[in-house]
Amino acid sequence: MSGEAPTHDAERTDQSVDDDAGRTGFVPAFGQYFPESLVGAVFLAGLALVATAPFLEPLTQLEVFATGFYDLFALQMFVILFWVLSAAVVEAPRVGAVLDRVADVLPTSQRGIVFSTGALSLALGWVNWALGLIAGVLVGQKLCRRARAEGTAVHYPLVLTGALLALVVTNQGLSSPGALLMADGSGVANVVAEDAGSVSMSSFVLHPVNLVSTAVFVATLPLLLVWLAPDEESEIEPLAERNRVLEGSIAETLSHYAPARDREDWQLGDRLENSRLISLATVAVGLASAGWHFGTGGALTLPWLAFTLVVLGLLVQGPPMAFREKTEDATRWANHVAIPFLLYASVVALLTEADLYGPIGDAIASTGVPGAASYVVAFVLGLLVPDPASVWVLQGPALAAADVDLAVSLIATMYGAGVSNLWLAFLFAGILSIRGFDWREFATYAAIVTLYVSAVVLGLLLVV
Repeated sequence: MSGEAPTHDAERTDQSVDDDAGRTGFVPAFGQYFPESLVGAVFLAGLALVATAPFLEPLTQLEVFATGFYDLFALQMFVILFWVLSAAVVEAPRVGAVLDRVADVLPTSQRGIVFSTGALSLALGWVNWALGLIAGVLVGQKLCRRARAEGTAVHYPLVLTGALLALVVTNQGLSSPGALLMADGSGVANVVAEDAGSVSMSSFVLHPVNLVSTAVFVATLPLLLVWLAPDEESEIEPLAERNRVLEGSIAETLSHYAPARDREDWQLGDRLENSRLISLATVAVGLASAGWHFGTGGALTLPWLAFTLVVLGLLVQGPPMAFREKTEDATRWANHVAIPFLLYASVVALLTEADLYGPIGDAIASTGVPGAASYVVAFVLGLLVPDPASVWVLQGPALAAADVDLAVSLIATMYGAGVSNLWLAFLFAGILSIRGFDWREFATYAAIVTLYVSAVVLGLLLVV
């Protein structure tokens, strides 16, 4: 492609060069947590081999384990796109400019910052994980910087915890990966469609357990963090320079592509790849296609979400090359699932071949509280599997095989996966280059949030 020519790369701004250096520097930081995802996947695969040994011949086990991922390979691509494209849309200067305006009108007292960051992260996280998480972190840091300039001390660990609250509700909203999988009646992405059919996004989002719990958490979780905020200045740990990811404004921080324009030695391909008109034309066609699909009653599914995110990505990023570069950079968000998912798929294949999903589902149903049991199982499973979509891929077939309310079980599973992700939040913090977070303090905050969320969710599951 002509966009890869030396003439194109030679004219990148210093900011783009710095961005490349940042991506190189990210590799060692990424290694701090990525092996854990793979180790967890290896552990699950080994456990599946042991559990299926009494039911399958060794050669059958080997064959199923080695080839099982082929059946879910297409689904894996959609899961990767879900992570990459979400980040590519949010990590754009135009989105950053909107977040700058939001941050400029928020209060800068310690309580105001903790509450605002948590509320913003929860509200935006319900729409999309990247929007809530990235916006929460960047807005929180901008507010801390403003507060410091005004002489106000702010306890940053609580601000960061507020930014991570998006993980609690992001699996319950419009881009819930498990719900998007289940909404696909065609079976392209729905791994349980043959046994249990589908669950529409409206049935999932508007379910009383989901609506009430989400509203409660958006309204009260930020207040819980405010209550935890220290009053003594000696106990306040401000935002350290080593933890700062904000460079100037949020828009400037998210800026990543600014080639010299109208170069005389640009070839036709270079000009097309950097033409905003090309992006706008593509966006117009994409919006028309998506509008026709949804306007005629088409379902919101994971494939259609991926398509919509491509359109939105081109809209906010500008020229095609800017979108291409950002998607390349955003692949770091999917690395924790790219390789482990192959092992998750092999686990599914082994349990399916051994006909163990039926007994597992019966065991969950026999508790008499399958929703609550699904929540607990998903929480434990999520500590090994950081991707909520993969949690549903692993757990969903068991619930589909049982005589349970699948919508309720789906809601419970997504909550369990979200709360476990809060415990794995160092994974996301590492991606954002945040270091020095005291794990003991975070464990305290995570435990309090987990107990509160579990009490509300389990209470609603038992009552509704």
